[in-house]
Amino acid sequence: MMKFRRTLLLLLLAGLMWLWVQPVFAHAVPEFSNPAPNALLDELPDNVIIQFNEPIVANLSRIELLTQAGEAVETGPLQLIDADGRTAAVSLPDLEQGAYLVSWQVLSTVDGHTTSGTFAFGYGVAATAVTSESTITAQLSPLSAIARWLTLTGIALLMGLFAFRLLVWNPIVADVDLEAEEEALDLKLAQLGIRIGITGIVLLGLGLVLIFIDQTRVYDLLQTANLQSWIGTRFGTMWLTRFLLLAISHFNLSLFVDVKNGRKELRGWEWWLGFVLAIGLSLTVSLISHSAALSDETIQSILIDWVHVLAGTIWAGGLLFLALALWHARHLNNEARAWLNLSLMLNFSAIAAIAVGLLLTSGGYLAAKHVGGWTELIGTAYGLLLLGKIGLALVTIAIAGINLLFVKPRLSAVYEEPESKRTPRVLRRFSLLVWLEMSIALLILAAAGVLTDLQRGVDAPLLADAPGQTIVTQSAEDLQVEMTIEPALVGANTFDILITDENGEPVTNAEDVSVRYTFLGQSIGSSNGTAESIGNGRYRLDGSYISLIGTWQVEVSIRRPNTFDTFAAYRLEAGVGGNIRELDSGVRPLEEFAKFMNRTGRGATGVGIVLFALLWGFVGVRAAKNEGQLVALLAISLVCFWLGGSQLFTFFTEEYTPSKFATNPILPDVESVAIGQELFNENCIACHGPEGRGDGPTAQSLTPPPADFAAGHTATHTDGDLYFWILQGIEETPMPAFGDQLTEEQAWHLVNYVRRLSVREDSSVSSQ
Repeated sequence: MMKFRRTLLLLLLAGLMWLWVQPVFAHAVPEFSNPAPNALLDELPDNVIIQFNEPIVANLSRIELLTQAGEAVETGPLQLIDADGRTAAVSLPDLEQGAYLVSWQVLSTVDGHTTSGTFAFGYGVAATAVTSESTITAQLSPLSAIARWLTLTGIALLMGLFAFRLLVWNPIVADVDLEAEEEALDLKLAQLGIRIGITGIVLLGLGLVLIFIDQTRVYDLLQTANLQSWIGTRFGTMWLTRFLLLAISHFNLSLFVDVKNGRKELRGWEWWLGFVLAIGLSLTVSLISHSAALSDETIQSILIDWVHVLAGTIWAGGLLFLALALWHARHLNNEARAWLNLSLMLNFSAIAAIAVGLLLTSGGYLAAKHVGGWTELIGTAYGLLLLGKIGLALVTIAIAGINLLFVKPRLSAVYEEPESKRTPRVLRRFSLLVWLEMSIALLILAAAGVLTDLQRGVDAPLLADAPGQTIVTQSAEDLQVEMTIEPALVGANTFDILITDENGEPVTNAEDVSVRYTFLGQSIGSSNGTAESIGNGRYRLDGSYISLIGTWQVEVSIRRPNTFDTFAAYRLEAGVGGNIRELDSGVRPLEEFAKFMNRTGRGATGVGIVLFALLWGFVGVRAAKNEGQLVALLAISLVCFWLGGSQLFTFFTEEYTPSKFATNPILPDVESVAIGQELFNENCIACHGPEGRGDGPTAQSLTPPPADFAAGHTATHTDGDLYFWILQGIEETPMPAFGDQLTEEQAWHLVNYVRRLSVREDSSVSSQ
C-alpha cells in the first residue's frame, strides 16, 4: 500500500509537469521589429510591432515612444497580435518628421524575468539623431536572486531531513538494539531535524514573499487585474503551487510527524509523504528554470534540471544532517562512536556519490544548453559565476575523496580497535571535513540561486570593457591604411578605413575596398564585407564580423585602376570581456583556455568525459556498500564513457585534420607576400603557372590537373590545410611534398602568397 501511494504521488507530479511545459526561450528578447532598429522611414507605419522569442504577458508589458527631446508620444494600448502571444504592437498617431526612440519592457510568462530595451528609428531624418545603438537589458534583481537562493536552501533542508532519515540513518539503526544513550541520540536528531525542516519551510515562505515583493515593485500586483494576469503565467502558477505544497508540508510536519512516542514514529508514512512533498517543491523550481524556457528538448531538459536540483539538495541537505549527527554523537563512548561514524560514512558515501554523479552529469548537459560555448563560459557573468560554482564543487569533491580514500580506512581501523589512542583524532578529523564540505555546499546553493536569475550565457552579452575605439595602421606598398573599430566590442562594430598615399594625402580613386575576416582559433571559414565610400579617402563598413573571443586576421583589399590589388593585413585579439584590441604578447590564461577548447572542439570534451568516467568507476567501486549501489554508480560511469567515446568518435571521423591545430604565425604583409612570391616562382610555376591558374608548362601532362588558385579554390580551405599540403603533398594527385626543400616558415610565406593569387584574376581584369 505504501509503495502504491508513493508511486501515485510521483505520477501526479509528473503529470503536473507535463501539463505546464510549453517550449519557449529564456528572457524575452526581440527577434523582429517594424520599424527596424536605426531604420530611416519615408512612410510611417500604422503600428510599432515587436516580435519576441517567447510569449509575454500583455497586461504587464509596455511599448512606449519618445521624441528626440525625450517627450512621450501617446500611442494605443499594447496588444498581442499572434496566436502564441509573442508579437506585441501599439498603434501610432500621426507623427512629424524626426528621430524617435522605442522603449519596451516585457514580462516572461515562464520564469518571471523582466527584459527591457530601446531602439531608434528616423522618420524623414537619420535615427542617429537619437542614438545609433539598440540596447537590451535583462534585469537582475537582488531580491529575486535572494529569493531563489532561499528557495533552494529551504528545499535542501527539507530534502536533507527526509532523505537522510529514510536513506541513511534508519537503515543503520532499524534492526539494531541500541543502548539508552544511542536511543536518546536517535530521538534528539529526529526532534532537531523537525525544527530544521520547519526552518526550511520558513525560508521557502520568505522566498515566496520576496518574489511577490520584487514582482509587485514592477507590476503592482496589489491591483486585482494585474494579480490575475500574473497568476495566469507559468511563473505565477508555480508560485501559487509552491505555496500550496509548502502549506501541506507544514501541516504534515506539525501534525503527523510525531517523535514523542520514540523510535517507532521515525519511519512512518508521514516521513515518506514529506520526502515526496520536498520532491514536488523541487519540481516547481525546474518548471520555471532556464531549462523550461528552451525551444527544443524541453521535457528532457526539465527532467534533467529536476534531477540536478534533486541531486544537489539531497547532497547539500544530507551533508548538514550528517555533520549534525557526527557532532551530537561526540558524547558517545569510543566504541559506539566509532561504529556510528563508520556506518554513517558507508551509508552516506554511496548516496552522496550517486547524487554527486548525477549532479555532475546533469550539470554538464545543462551547461551545454545554457552557456553556449567556451567563449560565453569565460566572457559572460553567467559563465564566470558557473566557473566559480564548479570550482567550489571541485573543492567539495576533493574533500569527499579524502574522506573516501584516506579517512574511511582509518575509521575501519579504529572501529576494530576503538580504544586506540588515535580514535578521537580520526573521528574529529572526519567530523571537521564533513562540516567544511557542508559549508562549501551551502555556498554552492547561493551561487545556484544567483545563476537561476541571471541571463543565460548563450543569450547574454559579453562582459565587455567600456565601449571605445581601437585604431590599427598598416603600410601596404605605396599606401598607408588606418582602420578604426568602434565600439571595439565583440558583435556589431563600425569599421572606418582611411587610405592615404606616401605623402599623407587621401586616396580617392579606389574602385573597391573590401575586408576579409578570418578567425584563427578554429576552422569556421571567412566572412567578407564591402566598405562604402564616405568621401575624402574614407570608407565605412558596419556589421558583426568579429563574433568570437580569440585571434582574428583582418585583411583590407584595395582595388585601384591599372594596378594590382593592394592588401593591408592586421591581427586583432577579441578579449575575454569582448573588447577588441591589437594583438599583443600578453598571456591571459582564461583566453588561452577558451582558444584551446574552441579549437579542439569535441576532442578535448570527449577526453575530459572519458577521464571522468574512468575516475567515477574507481570512485564507485570504493563508495558502493552493496551491489545495487555499485550498479547505480557504475551506470553513471558507463553513460559518461559512452558520451565521451561518441564525442571522440565524431571528432576523429568528422572534425580532425592534420591542420586543425595549425595557425599561421606570419602576418601576410608586403614582406611576407614578397618572400612567398619568390618561393612560388622557384617551386610552383611549372605546374600552377605564373598567375596560379593551373596552366604551367607541365600542367597538361598531369592528372588531375593542378589547382587554379584564381578560381576560388583556396577560399574554402584554412591556411593550415595549404600549409600541410605544401609540406606533405596530396595523396593520389601529382602534388608533391616540399617538406625537404622548404622550412616551416617558408611554407607559411608561400601560403600567404597563394592567398593573394586567389584574387589576382579579378584584379587583372579590372586593370584592363
